Amino acid sequence: MIYSGKLRNFFLVLFAFVTIQTLAQEDESLVTTLKEHTDQVHSVAFSPDGKQFISGSKDEKIILWNFETFEPVKTIQRHYATIYELEYSTAGDLFFSGGDKTVNVWQNDGTYIKSLSGHTTAVWSIGLSADAKFMVSGSFDNDFRLWDVAEGSTIHIFENNRKSVMATAYSKATNLIASGSQNGYIDIYTFDNFELIHTFPAHSGNVYALAFSHNGKYLASASREGTIKIWDLNTMNIIHVLTNHERSVMSIQFSSNDKLLVSGSYDATVKLWDVVSGKEIHTYVGHTMPVNDVAIRNDNKYILSASSDKTIKVWKLKPELLVNFYFKDEYQQELEQSDLFDPKRPSESRSDYKERQLKADAHKQILLQKYVDRLNNTN
Repeated sequence: MIYSGKLRNFFLVLFAFVTIQTLAQEDESLVTTLKEHTDQVHSVAFSPDGKQFISGSKDEKIILWNFETFEPVKTIQRHYATIYELEYSTAGDLFFSGGDKTVNVWQNDGTYIKSLSGHTTAVWSIGLSADAKFMVSGSFDNDFRLWDVAEGSTIHIFENNRKSVMATAYSKATNLIASGSQNGYIDIYTFDNFELIHTFPAHSGNVYALAFSHNGKYLASASREGTIKIWDLNTMNIIHVLTNHERSVMSIQFSSNDKLLVSGSYDATVKLWDVVSGKEIHTYVGHTMPVNDVAIRNDNKYILSASSDKTIKVWKLKPELLVNFYFKDEYQQELEQSDLFDPKRPSESRSDYKERQLKADAHKQILLQKYVDRLNNTN
């Protein structure tokens, strides 16, 4: 069909209007977009206190950021290839970076301490014990390693005949160790004697990421096939298959209270999930290329996403999202019980109505916080 010039212009204007409106909706939870890296961003991590975060990129640089100002504090470069993984110690005094064929250990101010060498191909993932004395790492080679961090030496190489062990995780609660491979298998080991205690034929292709819940009850896995699976480690049974991503899922992380799971995907979206029900709570849209990594702050108020579009996005996890998902009816009932939200009354002056609106907003924020606290405090 051939359109006239006027009709074509009408469709172009309409398309632009719809695009602008869509982007405005997408940006509702977006706090800021950071563009300091010059190539694909593959890794992000929050410090335990939430005051700092770090990012790693294909540009071979690690940037330390101030969360309050969103300004770079320091840029460091020691890896000679993409930094695929970053993780802070639980105490927050150290962070670890995995890239080329090494894992580097840093003080939290970016001072270099040491390198752990042994892998023959790029390090894709790392996992730390609660005291950061031990670390597991996985790479494109066919095994993965357990390290003594203080000694800088390999304690054990897990030779499980799996191809490309790209996903590893260390449970800080139970000292279990997990690995995920290119053939879709997940293996669970004990720390004490490196015994293989369970194998999940989990996915049909690459397992890109693994995450233990903080309480040690669950393991989540992300895969090339676009699914996330959550496993109950007491029964070793699958409890949820999360299927809403349209392409490979590259990263997952549990919230500090283990009620939420955040995921990033090749479909360029970040999703927030309820762990108990397996339902999607929200999708954060704004990246233009794959999301390679995600992180959620310990207070569960903010999410970071790292993308191949060379940006890092900071998202606000709005209390309204959680309250409307978990306590919608109860919350709405409380709002309706207050006369602060009534329409303007005939006898009410404009200034009195504005004052009541301010009180209504303050009351709403108090209610939202009450329910968020309730969510965080429930077991």
